[in-house]
Amino acid sequence: MQNQLGTTPEAITHSMADAMRMTGDGCTERDLLLRGFTRQEILRHGDAAREMALASSSSSIRARVHARRAA
Repeated sequence: MQNQLGTTPEAITHSMADAMRMTGDGCTERDLLLRGFTRQEILRHGDAAREMALASSSSSIRARVHARRAA
């Protein structure tokens, strides 16, 4: 059975960033542990995943605001 969270550092980081976005503001280490990430993965990939999640959610917000103005 393949790990759904990823097996490469890039895949784990992307999965963790997705989990952070889905959880929303206030995502904690416990939230990530409950989603199947290990403490070691959180320590190793957490910072990069947080940056990725923030960058992605910022671009989504800009796109949504822009769409509202156009309507």
